[in-house]
Amino acid sequence: MKLKLFLSLLLIFIVMNLGLGSWGLTESSEARYAEIGREMIVTGDYLNPQLLGIQHFHKPPVTYYLAALGYKIFGLNEYGARFFLAIALVLQLFFIYKIGESVFRDSKRAFAGMLIYFSFPISLIATHNLTTDAFLTTFILWAVYFWLKKKEGKSLWYHHGFYALLGVAFLTKGPVILLPTLVFIICWKLIRKEKFQFNRHHFLGMLLCLGISASWFVAVIASHPELWDYFIQDQIIKRSVDAEKFKRVEPFWYYLLLAPLVGVPWLPFIIAGGIKKRRNFFRPRSAELALLLCIGILFLIFSLFSSKLILYILPIFPFIAILGGSMFYALPPKMLKIFSGIYLALVLILAAGLIYLMLTPEFDIKLVFSVLVLVFLGITVFLSLKFLRENHRMKLLSLGFIFSVGLIFTYHLFAAQNPLPINSVKGVAAFIQKEKPESSRNRVIVYDYLLPSLSFYLNKEILTVHDDNFNTKREVRFEQNDAFRENFINLNHPGDAKRFDHIMSERNNVMVKRKKTVLPDSLQYLLKNFKRVEHIGKWEVYY
Repeated sequence: MKLKLFLSLLLIFIVMNLGLGSWGLTESSEARYAEIGREMIVTGDYLNPQLLGIQHFHKPPVTYYLAALGYKIFGLNEYGARFFLAIALVLQLFFIYKIGESVFRDSKRAFAGMLIYFSFPISLIATHNLTTDAFLTTFILWAVYFWLKKKEGKSLWYHHGFYALLGVAFLTKGPVILLPTLVFIICWKLIRKEKFQFNRHHFLGMLLCLGISASWFVAVIASHPELWDYFIQDQIIKRSVDAEKFKRVEPFWYYLLLAPLVGVPWLPFIIAGGIKKRRNFFRPRSAELALLLCIGILFLIFSLFSSKLILYILPIFPFIAILGGSMFYALPPKMLKIFSGIYLALVLILAAGLIYLMLTPEFDIKLVFSVLVLVFLGITVFLSLKFLRENHRMKLLSLGFIFSVGLIFTYHLFAAQNPLPINSVKGVAAFIQKEKPESSRNRVIVYDYLLPSLSFYLNKEILTVHDDNFNTKREVRFEQNDAFRENFINLNHPGDAKRFDHIMSERNNVMVKRKKTVLPDSLQYLLKNFKRVEHIGKWEVYY
């Protein structure tokens, strides 16, 4: 089983890395994290994150540091930005296997849980988009694994490692790390009837966690005392209960509707297995019941928060996968055949979709690599059906694995050649560099939209103009001088409109704006300073 585990992880790592840097940064979250990491490299300031020349304290710095480390190793490019996402996915899968093996004492169920997680669309989405969520989930699983190892009587280093990982996770996304970890531990102890203990090692571990998690916050608050209220009020309380301020408010049922979509098709399989194996939930000290309770409580708590994005619930899905590994072995052969048929249909739909992309003139996709993906799908499906004909469980897992690998390859091929459908402005940047090659002499202006990746690709500072778009509002209260005004104009601020008028009268400017964003009548006259306009997807480039 260990050989199968490490070969699977190695194959997944290779698949993830093939083309990982081939497509442009997607706006706006991925581009924001990638650009902040780039600005750390350029400025040498790793304490105060900056976004487009303005200090940006919305999130702790671990994700920025990992992007910056990727740049140090591979250069300032997309692959450097995303490299550690591939590492994160492999680590998540490894720890899901180890946790499943620990709670069920069964390597087969642990392996099934690992492959189920790899087959969840949400896990692939999270590890193809540079945000905090994939890294946060990795640290959560790592910490839970260390907690289980210490509970089994292993080295005290696991105990201290658990608290150290909580501290690092805190520096990834703040106190939300405590929610999945503590809920799992509490549910486990309650169901397994284990006593809650506290001794000097726990006290020392909490001090270690506090020291690590507070390190960056203490350092930045020392130079910006007003950040204390900002972190507590704006980034913790208001994000949880006043999501309207951040345009992320969603109804209570938001996750109830979307969670099945990012968990297909395994969630129906797991539910079916749970129904067949329902007696296991009522056994004394049932590990399945502890996991189910943990999943239910986390889902309820995340639904109660007013601020919602689908990747926020990513930490729940490893527990679903681990539980699914057990439920998987409750499915009778007849159900396994039905579910294998569903996955076979999904693979055929994926192949048909790839052929459609190849034949559609509106999309650009490399023919040779597309044919190789189709050959891969055909051969691997044939081998699975031929050699695993009687082993229905492994056949279903294999088809799920093949579909996920094919989906990754297809996305890499499509995204690499079609930046506009994936919301990347790499093509816009390429056009500006072509038409205005003397980029150091040109001021690039983005009207009423935040485009961090434009700065990333042009490797220069750009000017963002805020009019009425929420996304272009910037926190400038922490700036210690007026240098930020070279990168930001707020048309609602007295004096900035006049400064904008002066800047627009300069020669060699380039202005980028969305087609649907209409310049106010009072500013329409500024367009006369441009000789040409190029339409690129939803963007207009004036030059």
